[in-house]
Amino acid sequence: MNAMVKVMDWSKYNIDGWLEQFGAWCETVRMKGGSLPDGLHVNQIYWLIQEADKSPRSCKSHIRCEITDFEAEQVQALLRSVFRSESADYQAKYAVMCLVKHKVENRSLSAVANLMNQSKGQVNIVVGCARFYLAGKYNFLKMV
Repeated sequence: MNAMVKVMDWSKYNIDGWLEQFGAWCETVRMKGGSLPDGLHVNQIYWLIQEADKSPRSCKSHIRCEITDFEAEQVQALLRSVFRSESADYQAKYAVMCLVKHKVENRSLSAVANLMNQSKGQVNIVVGCARFYLAGKYNFLKMV
């Protein structure tokens, strides 16, 4: 028997790109969800319209999902390993959480600052620290 082994190409995006793509993947998975018998749910209809519309977006907030389910699962496993790690201290987890809120949830630095009860400058520094933490812990991730 030949077993097919999938290999993750982490060089496809940088840290921010992977997190943004993971956020877009989460959004499309959420949009596809529905439990009606015919399979057409309002969210599914919206998702189908979004996928059919190939015109470039004028707003920065819409990110088109370009990763596969396998790649999304790998990013999810990476984030899960950070948050479940016993070797990572609270500050590192807090920094990665701020980065996730900024890139995966597609929130502005000001919105993250309001959520975390910090200043925008502090959140900007913490998000930068999270990038360095992830790049140092996972040497296959690139910063730029």
